[in-house]
Order: sequence, then structure tokens, then C-alpha cells
Amino acid sequence: MARRPRTLLVNPPLWNVYAPHLAVPLLTAALRDHGWPVTAFDLGAVHLRWMLTAQTVAGLRSRYDRADELGLDPAAVDEARLLLPSVCDGVEAAWATVHDPARLRDHTAFTRAARTLGNALVCHSAAFAGFHCDLRSNRQHYSERSSTSVLAATRDRDRNPYRWAFDTLLPPRLTDPELGLVGISVSADTQLIPAMTVAALVREHRPDLRIVMGGNYITRIAGRWRDRHPFFDLVDDFVLYEGEDAIVALCENLFEGGTRPVPGRGSLTPDGRLRFAPARDVDLATLPTPDFDDYDLDSYLAPGPVLPVLASRSCAWDCAFCSIPFASNRYRHRDAAAVVDEMQYLARRHGSTSFMFVDEIMTQRTLREVGAELVRRDAGLHWYGETRFAAGLDDALAARLHASGCRRLDLGLESYNQRVLDLMRKGTRIEHIEPNIEALLRAGVPVHLFCITGFPGERAEEARRTAAFVERTLSRSKEEFGLPYSTSVNGPFILDLLSPVGEHPERFGITVLHPGPDEDLALSVDYVAASGLTGSEAAVLAAEADALPDTGRTAPLQHRGLIGESEEYAFLRCVLDTGVPPGRPAARPAVFTPAPGDPPRLADGVTWRVSAGTGTVGLYAAGADSILRLPARWAGLLSDLDKGVRSDPWDDDTRDVLCTLWTFGFLADPHRHATPLPAGPAPGLRVRAAPGWRERVDPDTGRARMTSLVTGREVVLNVHAFLLWLEHAEGGQPTAADWDAVTDMIRVELLQAYRAEDPVTTEAGSGVEAGRDNA
Repeated sequence: MARRPRTLLVNPPLWNVYAPHLAVPLLTAALRDHGWPVTAFDLGAVHLRWMLTAQTVAGLRSRYDRADELGLDPAAVDEARLLLPSVCDGVEAAWATVHDPARLRDHTAFTRAARTLGNALVCHSAAFAGFHCDLRSNRQHYSERSSTSVLAATRDRDRNPYRWAFDTLLPPRLTDPELGLVGISVSADTQLIPAMTVAALVREHRPDLRIVMGGNYITRIAGRWRDRHPFFDLVDDFVLYEGEDAIVALCENLFEGGTRPVPGRGSLTPDGRLRFAPARDVDLATLPTPDFDDYDLDSYLAPGPVLPVLASRSCAWDCAFCSIPFASNRYRHRDAAAVVDEMQYLARRHGSTSFMFVDEIMTQRTLREVGAELVRRDAGLHWYGETRFAAGLDDALAARLHASGCRRLDLGLESYNQRVLDLMRKGTRIEHIEPNIEALLRAGVPVHLFCITGFPGERAEEARRTAAFVERTLSRSKEEFGLPYSTSVNGPFILDLLSPVGEHPERFGITVLHPGPDEDLALSVDYVAASGLTGSEAAVLAAEADALPDTGRTAPLQHRGLIGESEEYAFLRCVLDTGVPPGRPAARPAVFTPAPGDPPRLADGVTWRVSAGTGTVGLYAAGADSILRLPARWAGLLSDLDKGVRSDPWDDDTRDVLCTLWTFGFLADPHRHATPLPAGPAPGLRVRAAPGWRERVDPDTGRARMTSLVTGREVVLNVHAFLLWLEHAEGGQPTAADWDAVTDMIRVELLQAYRAEDPVTTEAGSGVEAGRDNA
């Protein structure tokens, strides 16, 4: 019998860098169960590890040196050059830190490592025009919404960062002479350009290989094709829906003359039309145990690993905003004993007791049966998953879930308004929401609340009610139940063409604004609603609801590493009861007061450079992870500070700069040169508006959205605070009644203080309502 050819299964970036995706391990197991040789390759994980090495980061300098030729952003390159020395020195140690479970308790070390890895991504982002990589998105010059753009990206090593990386990472995987098929799994739009780049490189290096592409996102876009698509120039076969049966049948047909239909496979009819074979449900009772043997499970950015497992497929509900039913077959669930068998096998084989259920929804039946089986076996495993609000989620079930190892449940809150829930066809009752949450929190199970702002017809006051309820819930979780691990996310409504709203917009009072032919792959589209919030209004409200309190930031940061801000970390922190990192330390607003004969100097680890391209001087303080950009005229002062030489005279502008440098960690021995703000407006203390802020005022509310032209930072002021900012535009003595709000604005650099006398420590007030660093 002839030796069967080998299949290479590829998971491209960018899906989830904190844990492996389940698709390729399941396909791998299906092929091996049928005797087909296969290699699983998580290119997403390999690519991430390659990015976060000192050698790769240092190599970015060669691209910065070609900034003009490559069309790079001068300000971004300038920032990256500031960060590069500390990243190269610390990135390997940072990688080791975030993989050590014990370091989850060492919040200082973990935060330092997370910042270093985040800064490495800033360096990568600066090396490509239009690229921004923060581990959750991969925005770049080319758009995944356009077939023409995607194909152009596959050939462009200068502007497609994946082509640049894959030229190094992929060819060694293609040298196997036994290789016959390359399968590429695409689950999200963020993976499309990397996936097609893989296909292009396979075509160039091994034109003899057959290429097949499938996955949830391919089902969503290719299911709309009626004719041969240009992607067929790079891919031989596209397969829709579930792939475990299809990949085996495809191998039989390609290499052994098999004739049985390949479920979901596309083919051309004699008249040139594209037709897809009917999909077929995979029998979950015969689903193989996922095979992770080819994966380096230490290559994900979480100690663990956290392994994916499923107890069901598809969703039993049909929410109006969701397209899951379109891209899935019918809802099915697995036997609980089989699920727990799989979890225990994977725990033994890979040494991990942590699992995530990747079910679209864990029904109460699934929760009860799987929870009971885990308790019965005393399995000693920990897990989390997603469910929905319903009457049966009571104290008894919550206690069983905790006993079974559940340490987090994600719940689709969407809205805390029954009218909006009914518009969404959510099928939940508002009277169940708070009792469900309280039952879980009482049992020791943190919650994660998904929220949607701006569903067609929702009003602003309804969106704010949801945000207030979430804020209250998270506060209660921490203060009342001792669980600081509950989280939330609030995003604006996105119209998916494959959702019920997209298929029947007239039923929801909206008009779809279809994209032009240059966005032929677009699934999310703009719309006009007959009533309620507009899309832009929803985006603003969602951003305000999702913003962290400004007092926990060390502005003026221009970047923000997202390492560790993931569901896996919230889960693992609860499992290990580590507490949560305190966030960035609050800035210490102060007034600079020179010490005679003792000139100030820059702190250790501060780098600075003048950028001719931006006309500014940039500074980076590694210890505080602060970045500041000043007009280039301050280069002389920085040179003196570098040498510890005093420059005279110090006028008010110089004192303001020195105070800012101290506040954000750029000066050594800070207490010898600066003093905290006084408890009240002491004699001689004056404040004035900081330069470089642009305001946009909402005429209906009087609130002002302030944007720093230097750092890109945004804060929102209420009417009173905005009037105070205007009042002190030219400088003045604040009154005692206004002092709390004034000190709050100084804390975020909207106002600057100078000429203080008799300073005393103070706590800031609440004039700034909300804020966020725009990174």
C-alpha cells in the first residue's frame, strides 16, 4: 500500500494569543484517527513568540532606518526608537515572567513584564505603515474587507507585516517531501490576510501542494459567492461549515480516488457557477479528543495552559444581532461523561488543570450535567464558559458550579432594559439578571458581562442605565462579595449582514448603507436608524462606559500594552486567588520648587531624542513606563538635566516642564525638587490651562471632550470643570470652592500649577468625569 501523503494544518494569526484555538487540534485528531499523517502548526503562536524576542525587535531598526522609503509615521518611529533599548534588554525576561504562575501574585513584576511586551508590540507597529498590533486586532495598510486589497497584501513584504514574518517562519515547514496538502483554518476576519499570505507563500515555494481553506469566517464570506472567486488563484478548495468529516473525505478523494461527497466543498459547474455541497452535522458522540501534541503549549501568553473544550455546538437561540446561526449547523450537545473524560485525559497528557468551554452558549442543562459529573468524580479541574440569564440559575446551581471548579461565567447582559432586550429578541427577563449574578457571586464565581450599546431603537438614557448597572455590579463583586475578578466589556452595536437585523433591516427600523464594490467582503456595514441612538452616539457612550477611571493612569502615556488584560488572566487570577494588579500608579501632581545648589537630573532609565521629523523631543522613562513629547526647544534643558547642570533663569514655563517631568517619573530624587499640591489654594499658588488641548463641546449636555494634540489622550469634562478650564486659560488664583476640581484637572495635565507656597498633601476631587488614554 502506497504511503499516504502528509497534511500540514495551519492556524494563522491573529485569533487568541493567550490559549490555543480548538479547530486545528480537532482536525488533526480526525485525520490521525483515520490513519492520515498530519502536522499541526499554530503559526499564530509561533509568530507571536518570534515577534517577542530581542533579536526580532532589534532587527526592526533596519526598517526604521528606511522610514521615508517605507512611508512610516515619523512620530511612531520616534517613539519606537525611545522604547527599543529597554524592550531589547527586557523582553526575554518579560516572556519568562508572564509564563510563571507564581508571578501572577507579584503584581509589580507582572506589570513590568506586561508593559515591556506591550512596548515590543508598539515597536512592531511603528515598523509598518498603517499597522497597529495590540494582540486583539491587526489593523494594517490593507483591508480584509476587499478581495483586491487582500490579494495585494499577499505580495507586499514592505507593507504587510505577515508577509515579512512568514518569509522566515513558513518555508522550513514546507520542505517535507511527503507533504501533499496544506489546510488553513480561518475563524475571524483578523486571520484572513495572514491566511491568504500563507497560501501565496505555499504557491511560491511548493506549487505541487494542494491548498484547502475553511473555518467559520470562510463559511461567512464564501457562502455568498456565486461565481469563481479570485481567491481560487491561491486556494484550490474552500470548505464551509464543520470540517472534521470533510477533511478526511477530501484526503480520500484527492489521494486515493475516493468518491464520497465532501460536505461543504465548493466546485464549479459546467456553466462556470460555483456550488457548495450540502453541509453535514458532525456527530458529536464520535468527535475525537483534540490533539495538541504538535503544539508548544508554552508559546501562549498565559501560564497554564488554558485548554479549550466543547460540550455543544451552535446556539439554541436566535438573537437579532447575532450571525452564529448562519455560520453554524443545528444546535447539538455532548454527553457530560464524555466531556469530563476528555478534560481529564487532556489534564493528564498536558499537565494542565485549566479549561475554557468554547461553546457558543452553555445551556443550563449543560451546566448542570457537566457540573454534576465533575463534582461526582472530584476531578480537581477549573474551568469557565459562557451562559445566559434565566430563572434556573439559582443558589443551588451556582454552588454546584463552584464545587465543580467553575471560576468565571461570561453572561450576555447586552442591556439592562427589558424594552431593549425585547427588541434584540434576546429571550431573557430583566428580573432574572440581578438574582443570577448575586447567586454566582455568593458562590464565589466571578462574572463577565457583555454589553451592547446602540441596538436600533435604544435611547441614550437606556444605554446609561446599563452602564450604571454594570458599574454597580462590579463594585458589589469586589466590595460586597470579595471577588475583584468580575469584569465587563461594552461595545457599540455592529450591524452584521448575516444576522436577523442584517437580513431584515426593515423589521428593526433601519436602512442599511451597503458598501461599494471595493468592499466586496464586508460583513459589517453602516446603517441609519429611524429612532434612538446613531452609530456615532453609540460609539461614544460605549467608550465612556468601557473606560477605566482616569485616576489609575500615569498619563501622558501614548501606548498601552494589553498583555494580561484577557479573560484567561481574569480566570487564572481567580483560580489562584492572586488579587488583581492595582493598575498604573496615580500621577503625583505637584509644583516644582528648586533646591538651591542641588540641580535636578533625569532619572535612571530615561532616554530622550530630538526628532527632526516631528519638531519635538521625545522622552521615555522605563521605570514609570511614561512617554512624553515636548517641543524641540526644550532639548537644551534636557541636556542640562542629563548632566545634572542647572540652567538659569527658570521662568514659569520652565517650572511647568520640570513639574511635569517630576510628576510622571522623569526626574531623580523627586521630593527634593517638587512638592505635592496643597490642600487648598495657598497664597501665591496660581494655575493656568495647559497648552495643546483641543476641546469639542456637546451642545446638548455641555460636556467637553478634551483631546491632547501632543499625546492623543482624551478626557471628558462636565460643565463645571470645563468652565473652570476656560476660566484659567490665562492663569489665575483658584477659589477654595473650586479647588478639588482644579486639582483633579492638574492630575490629568489639563491645568498646570506654579509658584506654590507652604505645600500640603491633598486628595483630588471629581471634576473629571471620565477619561482614557488613547493608545
